[in-house]
Amino acid sequence: MVRVERDGEIRDIWDDGYSQSKKLTEEMVNEAEKKLGVKLPKSYIELCKIQNGGNLKYCDYPTSVPTNWANDHVNVPEIYGIGKEGILSSDYYIEECDLPKDIVLLCGEGHWWIAFDYRHTKDTPPIIYMDLEWGEDTLILELAPDFETFVNGLFIYKNEE
Repeated sequence: MVRVERDGEIRDIWDDGYSQSKKLTEEMVNEAEKKLGVKLPKSYIELCKIQNGGNLKYCDYPTSVPTNWANDHVNVPEIYGIGKEGILSSDYYIEECDLPKDIVLLCGEGHWWIAFDYRHTKDTPPIIYMDLEWGEDTLILELAPDFETFVNGLFIYKNEE
């Protein structure tokens, strides 16, 4: 089971009961993996069995370098579920936004994206942040080595000012 925890406490990361996609079945997982040509991380599948995508309470992730979003984090407002309105829309946005091939989008909107990075693996992909408006090149920053690390690193940003 995916352990969504912070400071030793299990936590509910979902903001509300809204699920982007219908209740997850094994058939949906198998179809998605076949269509995408990848093995989805077990921790992602387990999280989608709890709720198949939606808005997040813990909606920020720390970065080691500044981004167009902030000096020390990026915003992660949602995680896509397994379905047509979720990760299965990746191919459309990859082509539309001229994104790298062999990624599966977890969330984003046009000029920035967070994704599973399958460019060098077919299973256990790292999680990357892509900023398409970063100077002349696209910024691609590895956020976490795997999905479970990514989910457990989500936090709520509190502006100190």
